[in-house]
Amino acid sequence: MEQNGLRRRNGAAEEAAQTTDEPTKAAPGLHTVLQQRLRSVSQESEELLMYAAEPLSPTEKAQAEREKSQIPEGFAESQTIGAKVKGLHDDLEFWGYQNFPVITDHFNFLVYAVDLAVRSVRWFQFGFAACWLGFRLCLYAVMLLPAFVRIMLTYYHDPRIHRRIRYGPAEREYLDIYVPEEALNGGKVPVVVAVMGGAFMIGHRGYNAQLGLRLMDFGVMTVGVDYRNFPRGCIPDMVEDVGRGVRWVFQNIERYGGDTSKMMLMGQSAGAHLAAMLLLEHALLEAKQGEPADNWSVKDLRGFLGISGPYHLEKLGPHLASRGLYPGIMTHMTGGDLEGCSPEALLHNKDWQAVGKKAVASLPLVHLFHGDQDKAVPVWSSEQFAGRLKDAGAQVVLDVRKGMTHTYPVVEGPMRRHDPQVELVLPILLGPGAEKRIQDSPELPPMAPLRILDVAGVVSPF
Repeated sequence: MEQNGLRRRNGAAEEAAQTTDEPTKAAPGLHTVLQQRLRSVSQESEELLMYAAEPLSPTEKAQAEREKSQIPEGFAESQTIGAKVKGLHDDLEFWGYQNFPVITDHFNFLVYAVDLAVRSVRWFQFGFAACWLGFRLCLYAVMLLPAFVRIMLTYYHDPRIHRRIRYGPAEREYLDIYVPEEALNGGKVPVVVAVMGGAFMIGHRGYNAQLGLRLMDFGVMTVGVDYRNFPRGCIPDMVEDVGRGVRWVFQNIERYGGDTSKMMLMGQSAGAHLAAMLLLEHALLEAKQGEPADNWSVKDLRGFLGISGPYHLEKLGPHLASRGLYPGIMTHMTGGDLEGCSPEALLHNKDWQAVGKKAVASLPLVHLFHGDQDKAVPVWSSEQFAGRLKDAGAQVVLDVRKGMTHTYPVVEGPMRRHDPQVELVLPILLGPGAEKRIQDSPELPPMAPLRILDVAGVVSPF
């Protein structure tokens, strides 16, 4: 169904099956689907991107759409009971977020957690290894809970954070904007579009809070982009969401004081995978069309930063199995197409082979960061992806840090007031002098006792 540029989309696997009548392999199918989706996003009405100073409730939005369209006046009365119930739910949710954002957000998170557990329990193994990892994760969370509470309270009450701005029609298409004082005073500031991780299942844009809060101290704006989690969406859905979010940022961020000429894209863990997929697919689409594929081009980005990303899902399967996790869940996330949803494998795709040189020429500097003690995503993921990109002719920096785990750059490190993400982002956006600004910045106290952070780093299953 399509109305005013908005469409309800079927599952990616179904779309792949519809792209051809020939019994071909799945890989080209989902790649084709993703290209079609990104092209469709670029053709959506510009009216959908317009900035709204005051948010409209779902009822007000529906009324505005009816006034703009040719829908008969009796349409509302003819709606199904299901549609009316959904409308009531949307209105109640909107009211909740306007008046009790913390309670509403956590209630929604609880509902999603129950839904995730019920729908995905059949894909998990419950042997000793998996249960041991779960126990360590719970212990890790309890040890750092006081620091997490401090971050959460700041996230919900800092007036500089513009939370839950809708950038698209699908579920969870929201973003947060961290606006530094320089932008509030009328200046134009650099922008980081950050895509969080979460194993493709438990991600939330609020995970970018530590990064966003710290970058505001250096006059840098952060936009945390949310996306549909599995099982409510598969990986092509997630890439589409991130693409729509980046499009919204280029259209609207200057209204908040952001400078679109000083913008970079970054992601951590699953977010690094999705952001890398978007970067390569968008570059490929531009190369095939011979012009920018949207209101933004990969050439407009100052750089791409991938932190601890899983860039080849099929290769990751044996590692997951060795840790007592069920690798088959990745098959469900990708609609059965692990290679078609992997950035590294995309570089071997026939489309890339045809116009790859042109696509690579448009890519910004790619900086891949990984800790050599990462237990969730092995360091070889970034090493091999960097090698493939270099072979393709891209500008790549591979940054492997000794002793760092999967969570250190985004959790324990920032809590210690040692933030590798900030150290990587600022030189890309601010250029020469960034390191001196970091050294001259006031030293902040740790968010938790260092001994607790040390033990948490050992306990962490990541």
